[in-house]
Amino acid sequence: MDKSKILNLIINQLRADLSVLEQAVEIARDTATHADCLGSSKYETMGLEASYLAQGQGTRLLAVERSLVWFKSLECTEPTSTIALSSLVDLVDDTGDSQMLWLAAEAGGLKVRYAEMEITIVTTRSPLGRALIGKEAGDDLQINIAGNSRHYEIHSVY
Repeated sequence: MDKSKILNLIINQLRADLSVLEQAVEIARDTATHADCLGSSKYETMGLEASYLAQGQGTRLLAVERSLVWFKSLECTEPTSTIALSSLVDLVDDTGDSQMLWLAAEAGGLKVRYAEMEITIVTTRSPLGRALIGKEAGDDLQINIAGNSRHYEIHSVY
């Protein structure tokens, strides 16, 4: 498992997301300030709605920028047996399904493809991310997500 290649994939995906978001913010901002969107009465709210969209896109843009900075600052070090930030974890659930997770401080939910597998980023703000901290390969964990109890075994840590 080459974590440096996976890290590059994550950084490239964040850069692509950033590029798309920059364009979306620009379009939403232009729409919000365009003369045709400024209503002539209080019932014509297209400009107001577009400004809310621009604000939401701007917030998302800042989150992706923050994620990109965080991942660019990472250095791939030798794996340890204990799960911590930037660990790559292979989890197996009770049905035998395996999933690869990268534990990070930012970009939760982002997915990248590496060697025919999908790697999902989870943050320590998620129940699963919190439960993984400090565990080792071979450990079991059980968490409740949306009222459902889920059981996992940590197959390996990179």
